Amino acid sequence: MLLGMTRHEENRRLSADEGVELWRQRLRQALDIRGLDYDEVSEAAGNNPEYVSKVLNGRFNPTVARIIRICEVANIDMAYLFSDEPNADDRSVLDKAADLSEDDAKLVNRLISSARAR
Repeated sequence: MLLGMTRHEENRRLSADEGVELWRQRLRQALDIRGLDYDEVSEAAGNNPEYVSKVLNGRFNPTVARIIRICEVANIDMAYLFSDEPNADDRSVLDKAADLSEDDAKLVNRLISSARAR
């Protein structure tokens, strides 16, 4: 981490240095991992075919509504685009949570909710 900077500030600075904002990098990565065609996602989200490519390249600054729609079409959690990277402990919890059955996930959710209520 750079001296005197939070992880979020560092990510913003690094991405600005590279010419592409971090959220755009993450959107590109999420689309590529899913093997989705940018033109098809654009059209399915109600935009012209080259819209997503132009967003990814920084030529368009989309509205929040359009980002939401692109994420819905591509089945991407929008929070992933804009949140800081989880630390090792958080990542461990997330990895374990991903392996829970639906019933176990509901139980954990109830436990967390009851703990927050205190």
